[in-house]
Amino acid sequence: METITPNDQQDDRANILLDKILGAQIHYVSMKGRTEAQADEISMQQALVEKKHLEANGHHVYIIPVGGATPIGSVGFVLGFKELVDQLPDVAIDYVVHGSGTGGTAAGLIAGAKVFSKEAHPTQILSINVSPKPESHYQKVVDMGNDALGLLDLETRISLTDAHFDQSYFGDGYEIPSEAGSNAIRLLARTEGILTDPVYTGKAFAGLLDYVKTGKIKPGSNVVFWHTGGVSALFAEHKIVGEIV
Repeated sequence: METITPNDQQDDRANILLDKILGAQIHYVSMKGRTEAQADEISMQQALVEKKHLEANGHHVYIIPVGGATPIGSVGFVLGFKELVDQLPDVAIDYVVHGSGTGGTAAGLIAGAKVFSKEAHPTQILSINVSPKPESHYQKVVDMGNDALGLLDLETRISLTDAHFDQSYFGDGYEIPSEAGSNAIRLLARTEGILTDPVYTGKAFAGLLDYVKTGKIKPGSNVVFWHTGGVSALFAEHKIVGEIV
């Protein structure tokens, strides 16, 4: 599996363009000939070297891993799920559907649903993978969710039985557009004026539509689509955006 990155770094768009406008120093790690996990590890090792250099020059450094997937990050989604329930006191939420990459969002939502779902009506979190993951990844997500619960001094714990991941909708791979994802982006934009992106939320929404169409989500269910952002990817290079129009 290989991600697509711009061949011409002088033609920066989307997130890279925003990073440069904000003055970030960018270090590229090629995915060519590497798995996602291998590239992540190389990125972390380079970050540790840069951290040491910056600290030697008097800077305070905090490393955010790929996707911001840490127990601290997942705490936000634990509490976000609580906020969702508080905002819908009279609604029993059957499903929350979202796109899942490195797993920080999934960890927090699964943990949040375990703690804050209505007692008689637990909410199921449907995590639509946007890239292929080994089975070992899911245990790491569960561990991250439990660490987040620990940070909140909550005694409840989650297990793999609480997680529901689906790898059916990422198509040919991460950052590679899919026909179903492009169709989903157009449908939501033209009917509701809500924009999703071709890497994460577009494919996740395609998964939601298919779950409804095939009856995996029953008619009459109360479903929340958790939009995790990423709209700037609509302005990325054509290889990522695909045939949306």
